[in-house]
Amino acid sequence: MKKLWPLPLALLALALSACTGSQEPPLPALVAMGGEGEVRFFRARDLQGGTPNPVGTWNTPSLQDLAHSQTFGRLYLLFPDRLEAYPTSGFTETSVPNDPSVVQALPVDCTGGYLRLGQNKLLVHCPGTQKAFLFGLPDPGTPEEADLTGLDPASRLALLPQEGLDLLAYLAPGALGFRPAEAPGATPRLEKPLNPPLQTPWDLRADGQGRLLGLGTTPTEVRLYTLQGEEVPSRKVLADFPRPSRLALDPVGGGVAYGQGFQVLFPRESPVQRQFDTYTAGLVGQDGYLYLVQGQALEVYDLVPSPPLFLRSRNLGFSPTTLAFIPVE
Repeated sequence: MKKLWPLPLALLALALSACTGSQEPPLPALVAMGGEGEVRFFRARDLQGGTPNPVGTWNTPSLQDLAHSQTFGRLYLLFPDRLEAYPTSGFTETSVPNDPSVVQALPVDCTGGYLRLGQNKLLVHCPGTQKAFLFGLPDPGTPEEADLTGLDPASRLALLPQEGLDLLAYLAPGALGFRPAEAPGATPRLEKPLNPPLQTPWDLRADGQGRLLGLGTTPTEVRLYTLQGEEVPSRKVLADFPRPSRLALDPVGGGVAYGQGFQVLFPRESPVQRQFDTYTAGLVGQDGYLYLVQGQALEVYDLVPSPPLFLRSRNLGFSPTTLAFIPVE
């Protein structure tokens, strides 16, 4: 039986010709894993059921984050002092050419920073210096500084595509909203209070369907906030512990919250899974598989069944902190 999608997801899945979970032949793809000063590339199908030997390894000291844009065919690597862009058009299941098209210096120290892709922009957030920068895609040029006036230093940032613009979205301890990145007082903008407020915001993502999903902890639990239209409903997710938590989203593959255990959010919500395990990195691929890191182990789940089906756990020999899914020819 094939997976049944809500109409918008079905159309997007058809447009991307993505295969889903165990119901179809494997989608040719690589999973990039960054951490401990290197990026290792694995065939997705090997992680699902074969022998997961890297098809390539890059030496990347001080790597902070990585992100892949399928629209622009680029893999972006963030370092404390620079941003690098690599064309992925030459990537295959057996080769990952290490040939950056751009190496762009950053104006501040971005240790502890992270990347968020928008429709036409790439956001680099450097929380340690309370700075954020926008770069044009596909090949980043001179950075444009985002105006963070009035935002709590603990805020998590993302980009929300809306009517051709990439708006600056933010999850603060007391509010979830968006506004133009370089003109906070301009329109379109919206801010909604959080009820209950957060002690620590952990993650913020646009889901590709016009919604903002924010994840954070109160003194007693992990809560998910969803901004769509004028409403911000919230609910408890994950296990009964206020632990660091993250989101892994793909508009085709689905959405998952993870940290102390994990929980599928869409397209079909699941109960909390593995609530006594701690996950530190995660990825939902267009292939409908969930990849979760626990220490040096990678767990793979098929998201077609509900609850998700555990496939296998593999020892990677290192502890990645950031993952990216890269479809290849």
